[in-house]
Amino acid sequence: MKKYFLVSVFFLSLFNLFAQENSAIGDEAVQADSPAEEKAGFFSRIDKSLFFTLGPRLMLNTDDKTKSAPSPVMYSFGAGGDFLFKNGFSLETQCSFFTNYYLWDGENSQPAEVENRTATAVSFMIDLTAGYTLKLGQKKNHLISAYAGTGFLIRHAFLSNGVDSDDTNRITGSTASDDVSDINDSFFKNMNFFYPEIALSYSYVLSPLWKAGLETRVYLPAGSFSEGRGVDNMIFSFAVKISYK
Repeated sequence: MKKYFLVSVFFLSLFNLFAQENSAIGDEAVQADSPAEEKAGFFSRIDKSLFFTLGPRLMLNTDDKTKSAPSPVMYSFGAGGDFLFKNGFSLETQCSFFTNYYLWDGENSQPAEVENRTATAVSFMIDLTAGYTLKLGQKKNHLISAYAGTGFLIRHAFLSNGVDSDDTNRITGSTASDDVSDINDSFFKNMNFFYPEIALSYSYVLSPLWKAGLETRVYLPAGSFSEGRGVDNMIFSFAVKISYK
């Protein structure tokens, strides 16, 4: 329950932050700060945007010894906040949601095809990144951002629909109920939840309030590296990004 509480706090804090924003938008063409802006608080002078993302994620599966799935494609929805400083430095935080099927091979949890599934996992990826944003074009309405940071993959698996808790694993002889327990344990051991990441995004400024664009992210699996499984479970994300100021 603690992990779901943390996710709820993340969303509530994010939306509370943007709910306090003044709806008045200043003239962005003015480069120099006005006296009122100079007296304003530091945080109030940061260009802040609330954004939503939607798109596929591919989880690389290098395993070829079990009946695990080929590298699965999962569809995710996310929300987050951009914080752009006047010098181009930017911070970004995001939480995205997706699901996937898993099986237990006796040592590791593996993505599974529907006919071989044991568990369904509900997943939240929390991204904390920092980077730099370039404003290009005559009107500075083309924004290209590069980020690096960390992702925290919070997952919880439960018995899939149509799978009985007493069903036997054909590989290990264990029951489905025991496998779900092992799958959940594996999600949080050996840093399997920790994903250093890099990201690149492009946004076009449609109006003083709206931006639209694309983003891509690459997540490196710290747990797989620590266990000697290389890039197994590396995640590639591609998404449409809509921002509101």
